[in-house]
Amino acid sequence: MSHSFSSAYVKQMEQCLDINIQILKDRIRSYTASGQVFDLNKVLHYYVIDVLGELAFGQSFGIQVADDESMVPPVIEHSLLAAATGAWPTMLFTLKKWLPKIPYEPLQRLFAGRQAVIDLAVRCVNRRREQLKDVIENPTSLKAQRKDILTSLLLAKHPDTGEMLPAIDIEAEAFGFMFVGLTYSDRRKHC
Repeated sequence: MSHSFSSAYVKQMEQCLDINIQILKDRIRSYTASGQVFDLNKVLHYYVIDVLGELAFGQSFGIQVADDESMVPPVIEHSLLAAATGAWPTMLFTLKKWLPKIPYEPLQRLFAGRQAVIDLAVRCVNRRREQLKDVIENPTSLKAQRKDILTSLLLAKHPDTGEMLPAIDIEAEAFGFMFVGLTYSDRRKHC
């Protein structure tokens, strides 16, 4: 998938980036014209999340337009949960079995956050798979396709067998895109 990060790939995505930059500029212009105080870190964070959605999933998450913090995927909760369970590898199975049953609200928030990120990744894969249904069934279709990372995964075939990737593998990759990209953007927001 290294082609997904090449300069040629980024050039193809320039229009999507331009659209999100225009939304960012309009949002900042609106705040400054009205004299409204705003958090530049938050505005830039929303921009990064929407751009990651475009590049990885073929669709903006729409957070810039909505200006709604509740739409930001809760990747930090997943990070904390992963760190807590991963710190004791010999007990991982036991922790995964029993921790979700502990009626401690902050712990339950961590599990809910992880599930929300998983669910979002699966929705993104299913939405994109549905959009590509004709192309997947008929690869010679002349339908123009975006060159986002998820599309590349959905259309990828094993070089020896010609089989497409299993859905579970694609969903795991999508979760990884979301987790890595959004965790990085959320950490940058706190710098």
